[in-house]
Amino acid sequence: MRRRINNDDVESSKIMFYAGFAFLPWLWLINFIQYRSYVKEDDTPEDMKFYVKGSFTGFILFMIVWAIWLLVFYTNIDSSWAQQLLLFEKGDTMF
Repeated sequence: MRRRINNDDVESSKIMFYAGFAFLPWLWLINFIQYRSYVKEDDTPEDMKFYVKGSFTGFILFMIVWAIWLLVFYTNIDSSWAQQLLLFEKGDTMF
């Protein structure tokens, strides 16, 4: 038997949803994993369903954009703009 959703759960979901916009997409993933089973229930508040579904969508979109950025950056690593973003020159080691 599942526990009932209370106002603290809705507020927690809301906070994690909005905190994800501060470049913390892992909060979107945690929000989705924690509350995904409640989304399908009829007695779950609609705003909580919005926050959980929005968290999943935001996480997926962020990961797609991040993967595209990595692909573009590492395929152009020898270009001047990519070299300017590196902390170390290509081939240097820390030790």
